Amino acid sequence: MKIQKKLLGIVSVLTVAVVGAPFAYGDGTASSKLSQAINAGVLTTSIRDSSGAVVASPSFSMNAATASTSVQTVTGTFGSDSQRITVDNPGGANSGWTLSIAGTAGAAEVWTTGGGTPHTYPFNGTSTTGQLTLDPSVATLTVVSGTATNVTKGTSAAFSGSTPITLLTASSSAEPVWNGYVTGVGVSQVIPASTPVGTYTINLTQTATAS
Repeated sequence: MKIQKKLLGIVSVLTVAVVGAPFAYGDGTASSKLSQAINAGVLTTSIRDSSGAVVASPSFSMNAATASTSVQTVTGTFGSDSQRITVDNPGGANSGWTLSIAGTAGAAEVWTTGGGTPHTYPFNGTSTTGQLTLDPSVATLTVVSGTATNVTKGTSAAFSGSTPITLLTASSSAEPVWNGYVTGVGVSQVIPASTPVGTYTINLTQTATAS
């Protein structure tokens, strides 16, 4: 006789009920507004080297000449890679600007050997008494910030009286935040006949003016 034993499992189910009001989440955000003013800088010009540093005492040499009883002309270049004629306009001249150059002493400026009894001759005279000509049209314009649009080089001109010569002009349509430089401005000087032997220098000052 076989005896079979049947085991029945008993399963208990526990139900837990939580009674109460639902939890409400509050609004945990806040709004803030930041403001920042970018003010216009000042229009400036300088002579800078290839690293961007200002050259303290820039100088440029003309080709050498030999003393002569006749009128002669010597040539040279104003502006090089190590001495860049630079304009920086950080929004200071929104209506355009002009870069010009003139004798530091105005019409009274001269080529001079210096010293106690200097030899001199004019830079703003005539084609026989002594006249300095600059030609920015042959120069190279390099733009560092902005574009060359509406920035133009000046034309060849000879100094007369105290009138400056224009190297660059930016119209009112040029970009208001701009930086660039010029190299290779053509230079020629008429030396009067019978000018004494010596090393002659002249001081010129460049100016950036807002339109």
